[in-house]
Amino acid sequence: MYKKMLVPLDTSEFAECALDHVKEISTTREIPEVVLLSTIEPVTSQTVAYMGPERIKESEERAIDGALQYLETVKTSMALQQSKVSTVAIVGRAADVILDYVANNGVDVIVLSSHGRSGMTRVLLGSTADKILRRSLVPVFLVPALSCRTQA
Repeated sequence: MYKKMLVPLDTSEFAECALDHVKEISTTREIPEVVLLSTIEPVTSQTVAYMGPERIKESEERAIDGALQYLETVKTSMALQQSKVSTVAIVGRAADVILDYVANNGVDVIVLSSHGRSGMTRVLLGSTADKILRRSLVPVFLVPALSCRTQA
């Protein structure tokens, strides 16, 4: 049923809570492809004015390289035998990048962790997981952040 799974990661322990579920789902459902994706938030217009476009581009390239190194470490630690695992890092707003990637790359399912924000923090800052749940056209498997805390 599922051929391609997307796993958004932001280097946090909460995001990594989803990895055990990714292993289980990809193995038992025999998902041929798993994509680990990291997003790099774009800089503000004020920062562009201060740093200049060349330095911004260099900064983004360093951030992408760092994200890809992190994702490669995760990929190695997961050691998925039955799935091809690829890594992607993209500059942009997290929810938009994730939903665009899903729409343009044949993703069948998203597996991610919430960060456990609630109340006013979520209202003021928004929630990437909430946006993905509300706007995704594919199934979303959401791992609650609190489940990770109880395992520790």
